[in-house]
Amino acid sequence: MISPLKLVLMSATLRVEDFVSGTRIFRNPPPVIEVPTRQYPVTIHFSKRTEIVDYIGQAYKKVLSIHQRLPTGGILVFVTGQREVEYLCRMLRKASKELVEKSSNRNMEKEVSKASTGNAIEEYDMNEVNEAFEMHGNSHHDQTDRFSSYDEDLGDFDDNESDFSDDLGTDSDLEGMDDVDFLNEETETDNDLSEVFGEGSLVSLKAAFEVLAGKTTSNPRSDEKQIVPSSPKGCSNQSIPCVEEKRDGANGLCAGAMCVLPLYAMLPASAQLRVFEETKEGERLVVVATNVAETSLTIPGIKYVVDTGREKVKNYNSSNGMETYEIQWISKASSAQRAGRAGRTGPGHCYRLYSSAVFNNIFLDFSSAEISKIPVDGVVLLMKSIGVHKVSNFPFPTPPEATALSEAERCLSTLEALDTNGRLTPLGMAMAQYPMSPRHSRMLLTVVQIMRKVKTYTRANLVLGYTVAAAASLSLSNPFIMQFEGSHTDINVLKKDEESDSGDSKKAKDKEEKLRRKNLKESAKQSRTKFSNPSSDVLTIAYALQCFELSGNPVDFCNEHALHVKTMEEMSKLRKQLLQLVFNQSFNGRQEEFSWTHGTLEDVERAWRVSSDKHCLLLNEEELLGQAICAGWADRVAKRIKGVTSSGGDRKVNAVRYQACMVKETVFLHRWSSVSRSAPEFLVYSELLYTKRPYIHGATSVKSDWLVKYAKSLCTFSAPLEDPKPYYDSLTDQVFDWVVPTFGPHLWRLPLHGAPILDDVHRVAVFAFSLLEGHVLPCLKSVRKFMAASPASILRPEASGQRRVGNLLNKLKTRSRVIDSCAMLREAWNENPIELHSEVRNWFQEGFLDQFEDLWAKMQQEVLLDPKERKSKRGELSVFPRSFVLLSHCLHMMPRQMAGPGTENANVKDIWVPGSARNPETCILKDQEARYRQRYLDLMLNMEV
Repeated sequence: MISPLKLVLMSATLRVEDFVSGTRIFRNPPPVIEVPTRQYPVTIHFSKRTEIVDYIGQAYKKVLSIHQRLPTGGILVFVTGQREVEYLCRMLRKASKELVEKSSNRNMEKEVSKASTGNAIEEYDMNEVNEAFEMHGNSHHDQTDRFSSYDEDLGDFDDNESDFSDDLGTDSDLEGMDDVDFLNEETETDNDLSEVFGEGSLVSLKAAFEVLAGKTTSNPRSDEKQIVPSSPKGCSNQSIPCVEEKRDGANGLCAGAMCVLPLYAMLPASAQLRVFEETKEGERLVVVATNVAETSLTIPGIKYVVDTGREKVKNYNSSNGMETYEIQWISKASSAQRAGRAGRTGPGHCYRLYSSAVFNNIFLDFSSAEISKIPVDGVVLLMKSIGVHKVSNFPFPTPPEATALSEAERCLSTLEALDTNGRLTPLGMAMAQYPMSPRHSRMLLTVVQIMRKVKTYTRANLVLGYTVAAAASLSLSNPFIMQFEGSHTDINVLKKDEESDSGDSKKAKDKEEKLRRKNLKESAKQSRTKFSNPSSDVLTIAYALQCFELSGNPVDFCNEHALHVKTMEEMSKLRKQLLQLVFNQSFNGRQEEFSWTHGTLEDVERAWRVSSDKHCLLLNEEELLGQAICAGWADRVAKRIKGVTSSGGDRKVNAVRYQACMVKETVFLHRWSSVSRSAPEFLVYSELLYTKRPYIHGATSVKSDWLVKYAKSLCTFSAPLEDPKPYYDSLTDQVFDWVVPTFGPHLWRLPLHGAPILDDVHRVAVFAFSLLEGHVLPCLKSVRKFMAASPASILRPEASGQRRVGNLLNKLKTRSRVIDSCAMLREAWNENPIELHSEVRNWFQEGFLDQFEDLWAKMQQEVLLDPKERKSKRGELSVFPRSFVLLSHCLHMMPRQMAGPGTENANVKDIWVPGSARNPETCILKDQEARYRQRYLDLMLNMEV
């Protein structure tokens, strides 16, 4: 029997050892099959010294050195982030312009010099030639393989590496490490050199190599320069001018302009594709990129790689939820991937701006697994949904830290996805159905739960549309452009400057550049003002997304409002996918409450695509979405603290200070946040990012009572307060004690909160007090002045010894039943309409007893009303309450068979209704005599007689 094939596709830097070492995953470790791919030889050059701080300056120098001294071929430079990319691009473009101007002037001087002096003797820096064209001796080349395990590559490094810079004593700061197969490429290299230098210049270079070989053998530590005659044709046949390499020597190589292009993830697709376009004749392609160019793509024509050895990594601290961007050393596997970029289309060179000692002793073999850099709450939720309850025992290839797993379970408990035993709740099961972060699914399902309680609401589909848009915006980075140090538009601007012959001074250009950046910032500020929602950054982005999708030209829309086109496009696609997920989910049983019932997918899209010049949401709808966001990020709460801090510099930066729930240090709300002007007392945030200081991102203002509602597990409550007194809530039909809640580890004191009473005796006493006060049945409120004692006396500990108090409490709480709500009171009166009659009657003075029967009839009418109607229908009670009492006694005392056909099991609430609808919730007793059945009239008349 043939087993089914299981194929898992992974990245190029897969750690094979995690799968084949031991029996944690497989009882019998599978064999490893390596499939080599075509890879041209790449010469690796290490730096003799490692620059720790100014590695961008070192990269700048290296690129210019390669451009001026080495043959044609594109240059790929790896830096850490967008700012470094833009900064280095500006420096290189400026240097390119200066080189072109300088070479033009130098070319004119040489034309004059040729006429007077004839053939000149050109001096070569033989050490620099040695650095690029070493072909002799016992040198070796390391061939990197993109799809092979790095362990074997590492062995090649250790065996073949030779640090001979000290032996040669050259001026170069590089250590050479060549490939064995490079000698076999001599013909191809000669052809390449012929194209660059011409035949005469190539003869000179070969002669230089021969002299170099003899010189390094006889005197390896000589620092002298070799003087080699060169034909002037080396420059005359070129379409670009020659440039000066060093002040003390002339050159035989020719360098033209550089076509400098940036490449990073946030760059628009149109700008990214420019790296694949052909450069003009005489130009050299220079691509300054982040690690997106490490494995994702192959740029044609790249022969030189400049590797700074750094990358910007986003680290997550599971203990406090803070994320930081840190510049770290890359791994050996990543350095091999970067070097491989120079060998995709031909033999190349990789210049590593760090020493071999740093590479061998500091670099890790592999980068840290992604699971160690992100929250694992989604992983834990998925594991528990498939039956893995003890997630720490699961055989992960790279297991997450124990603290990360415990933090994930704590987070899921706060989101109410897990119960106290760590098992999935119905809400957690529904959350696991969505392939998204548990926080986003919790937010989405909270809106569904709230809207299901509303039977009809015409704008419900718009609310859901905004909820899905908010989930999409929280899943991606902020689309508003906040960095104006440089942008991809600078490329076209700079090209125009280079092509123009303007004589503007540098100072004037700098002033123009500052003005341009100022205009960009002002445009961005205005766009934020247009979309700004003072209650939430999330709703601000959601509204911008709605306007983006409704715009006729999305690209122009983003350029006008300073938005990232690529981010907005991804956000739009994600919104549509999430909306489809909402309607594709099928919930059964206890999870039916998480299904959307107000419309179809088309209805939501139709409501979403209604254009508006201002925010579409009403205040109550914004509040609803605020509650949903609070439910998803209930453990990421910050409270405003007194004082405003300002930092100096070119401009003052004012930021409101907050104290985050899980962080000890002060955090700050960025001044560009939509919420910064209102600076609410409490807010929740989606991300806490540490740059120069810890900044809050994705802020949404919340109310203090929402924290108790959606993050009760993080609250601690005081003992019940005697003042104010306990109360009855007609909407929930429960009695509550007032308590003082405190939130989080900082013990923030929140406003008084009503906590359900758990003790039966105390709960019955509070219900009895609320009943006599008229909070349960409003008709009692107007007759409190006729009571023999104050209802508040029931709450006193010593009051239970009083006869009227004891009788009432003992009747409300028996072995068979506890009457502690209006629903229980209605049930008791359905069975026995005179239940509690004498106990309540004893609370009134003797002078009121003649009117008590009318009051009792009103009480039995009001108990049938809906909670809302009890408050609004007080003046619409029956004008014949006596007949209602008689009917109640009739149904209780007479045989059921006399009640009439179809009403054998009827009670008073089934009959005492307008018309024949028999709806007890609309029991408004007007004109009731006309609605009696004749049989009931006869029975009541007989009883009254």
